[in-house]
Amino acid sequence: MALDPRQKDLWLREFRLNGFVVLRNFLPIELVRDMHDQLLPLVRGEYERALKGEAQTLRGPGRLSVDVGRFADLLGGPLADERYRHNPIVLELVESILGPPSTWGRGWTRVECVFKGSAYMGFHSDQVPDETPDPHAANRTVRVTYNIPLVDFTWANGATEFIPGSHSQPRAFLTSGIEEIANLYPVRPVLRCGDALVRDGNTFHRGTPNLTDEPRAMLDQTYRTAKAGK
Repeated sequence: MALDPRQKDLWLREFRLNGFVVLRNFLPIELVRDMHDQLLPLVRGEYERALKGEAQTLRGPGRLSVDVGRFADLLGGPLADERYRHNPIVLELVESILGPPSTWGRGWTRVECVFKGSAYMGFHSDQVPDETPDPHAANRTVRVTYNIPLVDFTWANGATEFIPGSHSQPRAFLTSGIEEIANLYPVRPVLRCGDALVRDGNTFHRGTPNLTDEPRAMLDQTYRTAKAGK
């Protein structure tokens, strides 16, 4: 089903201004809860393995990142639902941002999970040097990420903070020492089950601590231009 042109224009304008756009009530809550229930045993088990040194899936204290593409193929069910893996509205937005589908493809398919005991991450971009060969040039979007929060994001459970507009900065701006800037004013979008988020890979962001006893999980699907490498 084609996206309403007016809604599409508004979403793209929000994306270009902020470096991300929140898609409210985008997916059925039942689907999101089913994906959460399917993934929770997996992330708990993988976290225990990582703590024992049996898996290299930690991204810092209390932070887990697991490639779930292969699990979707093996297990099927909610995780293999096309509204996540090949959502037509998301693909239409990605095409408007990155160009013809022949110039980009799917990147990783992950679940990112934050457990109690985590800390603030440093602000960072997801783009790697190979995707931005000139670190001083104005950023051109080469990576788009589609996120699905699997629980409500709150101030207490490790929600993500973004610096709006930072996606337009050269990579050198980030690597020159953003932590030295005295005053940063990040935003922490309110995300609920059923919402989704589409963001520029160069938008500066960080994870916050999870102070609760329940893991905070989010699905992460990337799309990258052919020149962005593997």
